[in-house]
Amino acid sequence: MRQQNSQNNGGSRRYSREEAEYLRRRRAAEEMAAERKKEQKKIRRRENLKITGGRLLVFLIIFLIIAAIAATVIFIAFCSTPDAPKTSGDITYYYGGKEVRRQKAEGHVTLDGAYFCFNDLSEYLGMAESGNAAEMKFIIRREPAKTSEGQGDEEYIVFLTDAKRVIVNGQEIKLEIPNLLEGDEVWVAIDFIRDYMSGLSVSYDRNRAVLKVARVADEELSTKDSIVYMPVTFRLSRTDPLDQADRTGVDTSGFKVDIDSLEIPAVWFSEDLSSYEKYMNPQGEMRDAFLVLVNSGHRISADSVPGDLVTVTYGNMSGTVQLREFAMMSLEALFTELRGAGFFGMMVDSGYRDYAYQSNIFESYVQKEMSASPSLTRAAAEAVVSRYSARPGTSEHQTGLALDMDNTGALTVDFADTDEYRWLEQNAWKFGFILRYPEGKEDITGIQFEPWHYRFVGRYHAYKIHESGMCLEEYLADLKS
Repeated sequence: MRQQNSQNNGGSRRYSREEAEYLRRRRAAEEMAAERKKEQKKIRRRENLKITGGRLLVFLIIFLIIAAIAATVIFIAFCSTPDAPKTSGDITYYYGGKEVRRQKAEGHVTLDGAYFCFNDLSEYLGMAESGNAAEMKFIIRREPAKTSEGQGDEEYIVFLTDAKRVIVNGQEIKLEIPNLLEGDEVWVAIDFIRDYMSGLSVSYDRNRAVLKVARVADEELSTKDSIVYMPVTFRLSRTDPLDQADRTGVDTSGFKVDIDSLEIPAVWFSEDLSSYEKYMNPQGEMRDAFLVLVNSGHRISADSVPGDLVTVTYGNMSGTVQLREFAMMSLEALFTELRGAGFFGMMVDSGYRDYAYQSNIFESYVQKEMSASPSLTRAAAEAVVSRYSARPGTSEHQTGLALDMDNTGALTVDFADTDEYRWLEQNAWKFGFILRYPEGKEDITGIQFEPWHYRFVGRYHAYKIHESGMCLEEYLADLKS
């Protein structure tokens, strides 16, 4: 009967209580599992969004950085130049180490330096002044001091209304850079001091906008307790030309200089270089220890390596630079004094080179010459290269006593037109260095003029080479004669 009733009710089945509870729990478990899957999908979706957003943020930051760098490069390339003079802010002027003026840079800079007020220079030197803005006269007083008009034989300069003309000791000269007349003040480019005055030093630091003018000490007469300054004169002066030759120690009369008679003067520095003195000015047996001659006629063996090489750890360098100890310490002293004079851009490009390195350099130049001129034979190419690069075994760099330095790292003859080179011309000997390949000595040295190549020989010999005007080959030959 029960079976029949079940069939009559559509075939539905009645579950027991236990079966119904089991089915309910299973459905609940399935629903919970489905909910967990949905939640996990939501969590993964949020995590994916975070990751994607983070990556987008990183890419955006990188893009902005690259865009900023590119914009800066474009701005520098089109709106300024690396050597552009400072045209805003103030220039600070020092005379004899004392600050005397701060002046707006605008209108007071040139492509090569800056203007200075000649009235300030006049006051610093105790010149006499007369005239007015239309024709201002400055007189270098003689001792004892006379009237402002002088006696007619004093040295003087007259600035005229024409900004490009001045009269120096009665001689009219034309200036490449015109003067600036501002009220009762005359402003002159610093090149004027370099070109037309002696007994003064001038330097201009572009980065710091600092201009310094100072008198030059007479090293022969000065002592530690008393400094005697060189007389300040105009180069267009009423003096016997031989007087100037006597002051410089260079004999212009055509006769040979007696190097044995040259006495080494006392040397004074603006910086404290006392700890370097034993290196710059070696004594005893070491005085002549650095006179080795290396050139095409005096070769150095391939396995020759100095035993006292040390690494140069200062200055701007393109890589590791090594020199012998005395040369390195003297170079460090030179750089210290250079910076004290306001020159901060000098770079040491090369020092010691071994035989193999010099061989590679020479060979690379030979290949370059032959590629540029296919008709050249190897011998001809080597002859061309030997005029500007030493053959292996003939390079001074292998001694550890030679170095290349300039203010750009380019190592070109343009360095000879810089203030840094002019400073080295006057001062390198004090640190024991000579210009190894001077202009006009190419037939003797066999190497073209290299204003960047310096060689350590010690102060004693550097001074005599500097004063005699000889190159190293001439000097050593003279010592043997």
